[in-house]
Amino acid sequence: MICGRGCMPINLLGSVVGTFLAVSLLSTFHILRKQQQQKQQQNNMKAAIATGTENIDQYIHVKEDWPKPTLATAVDGKTGKLVSKLPNERHLIVKVLACALAPGDCRLFSGKTDLVQLPKWGRPYVIGSDLCGIVEEISSDEPYFQVGDKIIARFDEPQPHGMCAEYACVKARFSEKCPASIPATQACTLPASAAAARLIAQTLVKPDSRVLLLGASGGLGTFVCQYAKLYGASYLAATTTQTELVQSLGVDRVIDYRTENWWELESEFQDQPFDLVVDLVNGQNWQKGGCSKTKVLKKGKGTTYTQLISGVQTEIDMTGLNMISFILGTMLGRPLYAKLNPWCPRLTFPQGLDLKPGDLKAILEDVAEKRIRVVLDPASPFGFDTASVRAAMMKQKSKHAHGKVVIEIAKEN
Repeated sequence: MICGRGCMPINLLGSVVGTFLAVSLLSTFHILRKQQQQKQQQNNMKAAIATGTENIDQYIHVKEDWPKPTLATAVDGKTGKLVSKLPNERHLIVKVLACALAPGDCRLFSGKTDLVQLPKWGRPYVIGSDLCGIVEEISSDEPYFQVGDKIIARFDEPQPHGMCAEYACVKARFSEKCPASIPATQACTLPASAAAARLIAQTLVKPDSRVLLLGASGGLGTFVCQYAKLYGASYLAATTTQTELVQSLGVDRVIDYRTENWWELESEFQDQPFDLVVDLVNGQNWQKGGCSKTKVLKKGKGTTYTQLISGVQTEIDMTGLNMISFILGTMLGRPLYAKLNPWCPRLTFPQGLDLKPGDLKAILEDVAEKRIRVVLDPASPFGFDTASVRAAMMKQKSKHAHGKVVIEIAKEN
C-alpha cells in the first residue's frame, strides 16, 4: 500500500525499524559481553598449577584463567572460585616477579605428604615456595609495607605452594622489603633456603670449628657453605661433584662422593676430626657414618651431627604406617639411639624454617653487601609457560640442581 508520492510503504518502514532494533540489541549484547570478559580477565591471572600427583608432564599446567587472590578472598582449589578468608593476621597481595622452587614442592607434588602439606582444599593448587615481587594491595592498617614496595616472601609452613603465579597472597610476617640492587631472580631464593642456612650456622657453627657439609652444591648447600665460613668455621669440607663451584664458596676440601666415602678418610682427618656434620642429603649418611666408630668425627658427643629431616629428598612417604615408622624411627628413634650409644655424636634436627623478626632483613643485607652470593642452577631462570615450568620441576625433582631453581614470572622495570 502506498501512502502517497514520496512516502515509504508501511511494511518497509516496519522492516527498517525492526532491523534497527535488532542491530541495536545485538550491539548492546556484544558490549555487555565484552565488559563481562574484561571484568573476568581483571579477576583472573596466569598461574602454574598441579592438578594431580607424580607425573609432571601430565599434571603440571600453566593456566590463564586462575582466580586472582585479594585481601578479602582466597582461591578454593576444588571449585576454582574465590571464597572468604578470615583476616587473622596481616596479608599482602603481591605482583610476582620471580618464584623459587625447593624439594618441598616435589614432596607435595608426590602426593605422599598430603596429610601434612596438602592445602585444605586439596588439588588443584598453585605450585611454588618463595617469591620476589611488588606489593599491589595492603590493608588499611598495614604499618610497615606500602604499595609499590619490592619484597621477598616465603610460603606458610608446612605447605609450600601458592607463589608461581602472576599474583600471590602472602603473610606479612614471612615477608621483607628487598633492596633494588638485588635482582628478583636472585632475591626469590632467599626466604627459605638462605634463612635455613643462616639458622644452621648461627646455632651450630662455633668459632674456629671444623665443619663437614654433606650435599654442598644444591640450593640450600650453596648457602650453608658461605654462612658456615661467615660464622667462624676455620675448615670446611664438603661432599659434591661440583669442585670449582663449592671452592668458590669457601670449601677447603672437596670430597667426591662417587669415589670417596667421607667416613673412611680416617688417615686424613683423625688428627683433626670434625666438630660439626651438616647432613643435607638423607638418612643413609647417618647410618653409614654418623653412628659408626669412624675417627673422622670426634669421639662420642664431641661432634654434633645435624640432619635436616627432609634434606634434598624429593619424596618422603608419610602415608599410613610409613608415617608412624618415620616418626618413631627417625624423629624419636635416632635421637634416642644417639643418646644411649657412647660412640654416636650428638644428633640434632634443626628447624630450618623458624623465622624470627629481622632474619630476612639481615639476609638481604648480607647479599646486598656481598658477604653472601646467590647461586642459581645454570638452567635458571626458567620461563613462565607450561613446558618451562615442567622443566623446572623436573630439574628440582632430579636432585641434581647446582644452585637454586628459579622461574621468572615477569620482567623487572
